[in-house]
Amino acid sequence: MSSQRPQPVDTPSNHGPIVSVVTWFLLAATVLAVLARFVTKLFVSKRLTSDDLLIFIALALSIGQGVAVSLQTSNGLGQHESALSASQLDNFYKFGYASNLLFILNLCFAKLSVVQMLRTITPVKLHVRIVLGTGAFVVLWSFASELASAFQCKPPNPWKGTSNQCIDRAAFWNSYGALNLITEAALLILPLVIVWNIQTQRKKKAIIVSCFASRIVVFAAIIAQLSYTSRTRGTADAAFDTWPVVLSAQVVQSLSIITACVPCLKPFLESLESGMMRVDLRARSNGHYGYGSHNLTNLSSKSNGKKEKSALSSNLSHHKHFRHLPDVSTVISANHDERERDSDSQKSSARIIKYTRTWEVT
Repeated sequence: MSSQRPQPVDTPSNHGPIVSVVTWFLLAATVLAVLARFVTKLFVSKRLTSDDLLIFIALALSIGQGVAVSLQTSNGLGQHESALSASQLDNFYKFGYASNLLFILNLCFAKLSVVQMLRTITPVKLHVRIVLGTGAFVVLWSFASELASAFQCKPPNPWKGTSNQCIDRAAFWNSYGALNLITEAALLILPLVIVWNIQTQRKKKAIIVSCFASRIVVFAAIIAQLSYTSRTRGTADAAFDTWPVVLSAQVVQSLSIITACVPCLKPFLESLESGMMRVDLRARSNGHYGYGSHNLTNLSSKSNGKKEKSALSSNLSHHKHFRHLPDVSTVISANHDERERDSDSQKSSARIIKYTRTWEVT
């Protein structure tokens, strides 16, 4: 009989197994969330967009980061350094170094996916500028953080060094976490500002806001990560003391991707199509809309003015309100201002048709 290798279990001196289990569980949930996003968008919208590409890149980085954490765990994460060999300890720092670099890039692309989605659904130029400014800040902040993390210690071994050869890693990650909270706050507030001006039902507004507001769980996870990071400052046993930090980082990156997929659920897309598209049409036509019972909007292609007037008169003569009305004169006028043309509506002209009815009382 062949003996089976016993499965590692979490013990007071080895917390590596729980890190591995949670990492792979969160990674599986993240993959399913992204797949659900793609399937839903293809079913509803029939196409994928640039924000989907960004979230796919974030998923790929998340998978790489999860593999790095798994390898770090197999080389001593969650154990005391005194129980590790020199080779294990060196690999522990190497894989930790790689996972941190992937973590920063992962969050960057996940946030940019949300930024791109917000940019495409708002027709208000001021909102677009604010969203683009947020995206630019995310890119610059992530680039600077990536450089700081890549060169945290002097070469040739930037992943490991004594205290006088490296930056204060705890201070760096606390600063990174603080800015991470600020960007998350922006991604929570911006959808509220955008949705405020939507002319749609309150229920649909609530659906849109709640989808983006799901990122509040990322906000809470970042706070937990900051709390654990602060406890590791000056530690002499990084392999054992940093396992809660690594675990909380896994939660942060997975929730960041999962919540970025929530707004792509079918109810949100339907609310977006019925609400946001109406706002976009209003913004593009400079707000000239007729909602009264005596204002009719007709969208048609170019045609001769006389033919239009003849066709309209013929149609109106068969309408029940104009059938056999004595002593009624009807005056019809059409606004042919080409400046009201919407270039995004297949070059059709928007014409407001007004009619005036006069009764003579005898």
